[in-house]
Amino acid sequence: MRQSTIVLFILLLLLLPSLIPASPAALRVAAALAPETGILKAASDEVSRQPFALDLPELGVNGITATETVIQRFDIQTLRLRVLNPYANLIDYGKTYILINGEAAKIASTTTASTEGQVITCNLASRPYLRLHAGKNVVEIIATDRNRKPYYASFVLRTGKIGAKDSAAQNAVMETVSVASGNDKEPPVIYLEEPKGVIQAGKVRVVGVVMDNSGVVESLTINGAPVMLSAATQGRGMEMASGGSTTEKSFVFERAINVAPTSSVLIIEAKDRAGNVTRVALPVRKREAAVSAQFSGRKLAVIIGISDYRFNDGGLTDLSYCDADARAFRDFLQARNGGGFAANDILLLENQSATLDAVRSALRSFLSKAGANDLVLLFLAGHGSPDPYAPQNLYFLMHDTKVANMETTALPMTELQNILNERVKAERVVVFVDTCHSAGLSGRQMTSARGLENNLINLYAARLFKETGRAILTSSDVSEASQESKRWGDGHGIFTFALLEGLKGEADFNHDRFITAGELFSYVRNRVSVETGFKQNPTALPGLAKDLTLAYSAGK
Repeated sequence: MRQSTIVLFILLLLLLPSLIPASPAALRVAAALAPETGILKAASDEVSRQPFALDLPELGVNGITATETVIQRFDIQTLRLRVLNPYANLIDYGKTYILINGEAAKIASTTTASTEGQVITCNLASRPYLRLHAGKNVVEIIATDRNRKPYYASFVLRTGKIGAKDSAAQNAVMETVSVASGNDKEPPVIYLEEPKGVIQAGKVRVVGVVMDNSGVVESLTINGAPVMLSAATQGRGMEMASGGSTTEKSFVFERAINVAPTSSVLIIEAKDRAGNVTRVALPVRKREAAVSAQFSGRKLAVIIGISDYRFNDGGLTDLSYCDADARAFRDFLQARNGGGFAANDILLLENQSATLDAVRSALRSFLSKAGANDLVLLFLAGHGSPDPYAPQNLYFLMHDTKVANMETTALPMTELQNILNERVKAERVVVFVDTCHSAGLSGRQMTSARGLENNLINLYAARLFKETGRAILTSSDVSEASQESKRWGDGHGIFTFALLEGLKGEADFNHDRFITAGELFSYVRNRVSVETGFKQNPTALPGLAKDLTLAYSAGK
């Protein structure tokens, strides 16, 4: 038998005990290492996997060691493989290989030290062929230490529902661990009814159904605390036939859990009599102020302020302070109490720079850089109007808009909606619209107001978003003009003036230093209404994400 054949045969014996077989690419890498490592016998699968743990930071889940895990999303940008102590100091990282669905990921990986060992971070977004897809994905790590001892682990990430009733936990991760021996190797099944939406620190109600093919669930814990199970009634739970002969009985669990502010995950674990385990991890979102230096994600902002309009025909008039509003908002975001936005992450377009092409590019390209855990902020101050020839079509007017040809020179509101809903992946999107709508452009000069009567554009702007975690505030209500004057902040629109005052701390009604979207809207609406003699009343979309924390005030 040829030497290369012997080597390959030995390597196959080495990798065979793994519950998830290595990919052909992994075998090719291992074969290349074999002559150097001098492998003569296979290490046990348990020892081979021991150094490694997989983190999915965007899903808020760390320390995955199971061979197969269910995740609810596959559009993640980053994954991390941790090499744990005491192995970390012995591993030769120059001869460590990461494979994602059989593709080598070393070129897209960086290694850094941590308190637990070493962390290999893979940037999936940097190489299209590394991105995960719907279905099963395989992540492999192959390593040797200085004593030429081999280590190998594979992690299957399978996208799919955790349970038929799990409509809430979109970022939940499920691990299953089967016993090594015995007739029953099928873990329990968990179906979640609550919580719904994002989990934050505080009291969380956990409700669901658990079942096992044996008909008995030995135990269920939530964050390590045992939870009482009760047989499901006809109205709660379900009876499911398995294989036509054995009936799976379902059990209901319900518990109110206090989630500590320091918690990063809520864990539900079920075990059957044979020892098979199912573990569901629900990420806990820390209460971070989006417009704040505390926020850990990337913060991207597009700020548009147009006072000067190139074409003043058709009744389109210049405004006085929209550009000043935009600059003031930019300056606030760059300050520490405004979030400390990086200068490169703010795109300011004012007057001549706010052309239709420039604004489209900003919305389509610049904001699409944000990932799911980042923040997108859009501030828009200027004119809004319907097309005088097709009043059902509403537009934001750019510096180069021609009233006689809005269809090709202005930004349709529907286009903005599509961009923000389809191109922007960030879960936190905040929009401030300080603009107005005129039912007909009569050419009548309004020195103290941003537009004319019948201000419907804010009505429709307030309906741009329905998703959780998105908030939009508009400057006025139907049939109201958005006012600006020298008396507000030495020249501002009243909406922007009140908005900045609120974000700086005036809107902190409960004095907890966190300013939520609900608090901000209440403050801005009251302040603007009083300042304008109730002629201008800001609006928010129905179902505003009131608990979305926008800013953190250091206090007075």
